[in-house]
Amino acid sequence: MRAKFIALLTILVVVPVLVFAAPVVVTWEWMLEDPMVTTFRYQLDGEDEANWTVVDSFVTSYTEHGLDGSVPHTLYLQQSYDGVNFSGSALSVAEPLLDIEDEIIDESVAEEPAVVVEEPVAVAEPVAVAEPVAVAPQPVVEPKAAKSKAASRYYTTITLGGTFNYQLANGMGAYDQYNGKVGVGLNFNNIVTLNKAMGIGLDVDVAYSPYLKAATGWKQASGDLLHFKFTDFFGAFDQALSVSASAMLNMHTSKVAFDLGLGGFFVWGPDLLDTSADHMIIGALAKASLAYRFNKTVSLGVSGTYGVALSEGKVSSFSDLPMSAEGSLFVGFSF
Repeated sequence: MRAKFIALLTILVVVPVLVFAAPVVVTWEWMLEDPMVTTFRYQLDGEDEANWTVVDSFVTSYTEHGLDGSVPHTLYLQQSYDGVNFSGSALSVAEPLLDIEDEIIDESVAEEPAVVVEEPVAVAEPVAVAEPVAVAPQPVVEPKAAKSKAASRYYTTITLGGTFNYQLANGMGAYDQYNGKVGVGLNFNNIVTLNKAMGIGLDVDVAYSPYLKAATGWKQASGDLLHFKFTDFFGAFDQALSVSASAMLNMHTSKVAFDLGLGGFFVWGPDLLDTSADHMIIGALAKASLAYRFNKTVSLGVSGTYGVALSEGKVSSFSDLPMSAEGSLFVGFSF
């Protein structure tokens, strides 16, 4: 009977240990918190300079198969703006999954001997005794490290640029069809973060907007400038200031920023000859812009705007309202 007891005790201790040592699959996930980040690198259970795995910023997860589920495993993660210089490590630990199973082993070893001594027949069925296998972790279990909370991806961009303005049908007849602007913009990107690549922002643009009088035309104006007739040249324009604001859908990656939005604009000038004779124009616009980021700070882009002057023309007929299209080239500075 003592030999049977020892054999059963060996089954109770050894079999669960072998089962609990089964390999597991662990997946770590992280968020792209800064849209300027271009590169991640990670390493499991160490920070050896020769063992980093480098990936693009679009990669936000890592899975390792066949890990020992009885010990903790740590993933070290670093990020970079240029793929050369990396940040310090953020780390996430996948804890062992065996705490509960260890307790089961202890209880089995402590309690079962009394039963075995009285009922040695149980030795004939070691498989039934080893039932703790039912609660052992399976190779397909995928414990995930806790996700870090998505931090705000908000950043601000100041733009400087020039704009070409083209008056479409029903434009203001007192002025030439082609005009120019110079201005500054303030873009509040990702005020609301939707996911790791999209957000809602606000663009505000202010521009100096001189309108060339149709009676003068660009041919005569350019001739006055070439002959240094500055008084005649500047006198050919009615000075104006324009302001616009647009709610934007920001779709930004580490290198490219694409934005779509709707908003309104306001133009005012002391001598502006608008159709309503109040020296101001109020309207609605649709805007799109595309920019390439050279680094975290500097970008170069283009934008297009389609505007409708709601305060001019016949309000009863939308097709009679003055409309214009604009194209801009700008340089941006983000922080």
